[in-house]
Amino acid sequence: MSFAKKEPLNWKILKRLFPYVKPYRLRLFSGILFGLLYGVASFGVLAALGWTTGLISGDDLSNMASAPGLPAMPQGGEGRLELNQVIKAVALLPLIAVLQGLIFFAGKYFVEWVGNRVVADIRLKLFAHIHALPMQFFSQSRAGDLISRITNDTSILTGFVANVIADAIRAPFTLIGSIAIMFWRDWELALMALVVFPLCIAPIALISRRIRKAAKRGQENTSDMLSVVQESIGGAVVVKAFQMEKEEEARFHTFNTQVFKMTMRQARGFALGEPLMTGASALSMAGIVVYAYMNQLPLSVLITFGAAMINMYKPAKKLSQLHMQINRVIPSAERVFEILDTENTISNRPEATLFQGPVESVEFKKVSFAYGDKKVLDDINLTVNSGQSIAFVGSSGAGKTTLVNLIPRFFDVTEGHVELNGKDLRNYTVHSLRKQIGIVTQRTILFNRSVADNISYGSQDATREQIERAAQRANAHQFITELENGYDTVIGEQAALLSGGMAQRVAIARALLRNPPILILDEATSALDNESERLVQGALNELMKDRTVFVIAHRLSTIIHADSIVVMDQGKIVEQGPHTELLKKAGKYKYFHDMQFSETAPKTE
Repeated sequence: MSFAKKEPLNWKILKRLFPYVKPYRLRLFSGILFGLLYGVASFGVLAALGWTTGLISGDDLSNMASAPGLPAMPQGGEGRLELNQVIKAVALLPLIAVLQGLIFFAGKYFVEWVGNRVVADIRLKLFAHIHALPMQFFSQSRAGDLISRITNDTSILTGFVANVIADAIRAPFTLIGSIAIMFWRDWELALMALVVFPLCIAPIALISRRIRKAAKRGQENTSDMLSVVQESIGGAVVVKAFQMEKEEEARFHTFNTQVFKMTMRQARGFALGEPLMTGASALSMAGIVVYAYMNQLPLSVLITFGAAMINMYKPAKKLSQLHMQINRVIPSAERVFEILDTENTISNRPEATLFQGPVESVEFKKVSFAYGDKKVLDDINLTVNSGQSIAFVGSSGAGKTTLVNLIPRFFDVTEGHVELNGKDLRNYTVHSLRKQIGIVTQRTILFNRSVADNISYGSQDATREQIERAAQRANAHQFITELENGYDTVIGEQAALLSGGMAQRVAIARALLRNPPILILDEATSALDNESERLVQGALNELMKDRTVFVIAHRLSTIIHADSIVVMDQGKIVEQGPHTELLKKAGKYKYFHDMQFSETAPKTE
C-alpha cells in the first residue's frame, strides 16, 4: 500500500486503522456522542459551581441567572438565605457530577470497546497472515521477533487505540466546555489565561521525537530479548550440557538492560510533559489572582474561573501528550503492518479449483528453484505414478528436501512446473492440495496437548475408535495405554513426556488417521536408535501401503525396496533407477552404499 509522500507519518498509521474501525462505527459514534455530552456536563458543573458560590457569597447573580438551565435567584447577601435554599443550591453540584460520571463511563466504555476489539481483530489477522505466508518467510524470520509482534507490539497498539483515541474524543469537548465558561464569565481574563498555551508546544514536540526513537529501538531490543529467551529455553539441554548458563544469563542481561534503558527514555519524555503543563497552569493561576485583585472580581467569578482553569488543563495536557503517545506507538504499528504487508506468494490463483478424484501422477517438468540468487534446483524432470514409492538420496544441500517441499507448495518453483494429474499444482486451491498430502519429518513436531489431540490434529472429526486404530497401526497403542492418562495424557512442550521413537510413532499415527494418497517421509528414522527404528519402520511400512510415497533417506537400508531411487547432487538428478540397477552402474549411489555399509559392517581380526 502506498501513500502520498507529503502525508504525515502519524496520519498514515491512523488511516490504516480506519478499515478495522468501520464495522464498529455505531459504537464509536456512541462514544463520540457521550464525549460531547461530557463536555456539556463539564460546562454545567462549572456553571452550577459559580451559581451556588455566588448565591452563598452574596455576589451579583444577574449574569449567572441568565445561564441556560439555571433558575433565576433573588440577589442578596448571605444573611438573607435560609438553610433549605443553601441545601437546594449545593445539591445541584453532586447531581450534575453524578450525571457527568455516568456519561464519562458510557463514553469511555464504548470507545475502549471499539479500541480493544479493533486490536483483537488486527492481532488475529496478524496471526492468520503469518501462518499463511510461505515457509521461506519462516526460514528468514526469528520466532522471538514474530512472537514480539503478535504480543508486545499489539499490546502497545491496544493502549493507543483504547486510551489515546478515548482522550482524543473526550478531551476536546471538555476543553471547549471549560473555555466557554471562562469566556462567559470574563473574556479578557480568558484571553490572558490562554496566552501561555503556545509556550508548551515547542518543548513537547522535541520530546515527542525522542520518544519515537526510543520506542522504535525499544521494540527492536524486545524482539532480540524474546529471541534469546526462545532459543535458550528451547535449547535448555544443550545449555546445561555445555555449562553455558552464565553466558546465556549475560546475553539476556545485555538485551534486558537495553529494553530498560529505552523504556526509561520514554518515561523521562512523558514525565517532562507533566511539569511543563503544571508550570503553565501555575503561571496562569498566578495571573488570574493578580487580575482578580486589580479588577475587584467577585468571589464566585474567581472560584468559577479557577475551577475552569483546572478543568481545562487536564484535557489540554492529554491533548498535548497525544503527539508523544502517537510517536510512541508508531514503531509498534509499523512492525505490525510490516508483517501484514508481506505478500503471501503461496495463494490461490483466481482460476484455482478444488482437487477432485484420485491421485494419478506427480510430475516435475523442467523445475528449477532458487533462494534469492542461490540456485538450489536445476532443470529437474521426474514422473511418479500413483502407488509408486520414490526415494531421494544425496549429500546434504543436494536439494532433496526442497524438491519434495514443492509438492505441498511450501515453496513455488522459480522455473518450470510441478503437475498433479497433468495439471499445474498452482491451479488447485492450496487447502484441497495439501489435504491430499501427509508428511512425517525427522524433527517430530507435536503440540502441548493430549496424545489423542495430537493424533487427530488435522482430522478433528475422528472418533476415539479411529484414533486408537491409527495408533495400533503405528505401533503406538501399547505405550500410549501405559501413560498416566492414556490417550488423554498431555505430552508437554516438544513432547517432553515421550521418547524420540514414541513421538515419531504418534506423528505416524497422525498421518495414518488422515489417510492421504500422497506421503512425504523426510528422514523419518535417521535420528532413532536401532530398536526405535525397527518399531518406527514397521509403522512406516504400514503407512506407505497403497500410497504415492516420496522418501528422503539417510539410511539406505530403508529404501532398497523403493520402486525408484533418485540420486541428487548440487540440485540436479545424476542417477535414477531401482536399487540393484544403481549398484550395477557403480556411480554415485554405489559410492554412498559402499561407504555406509562398510561403516556398519562388523570388523574382523
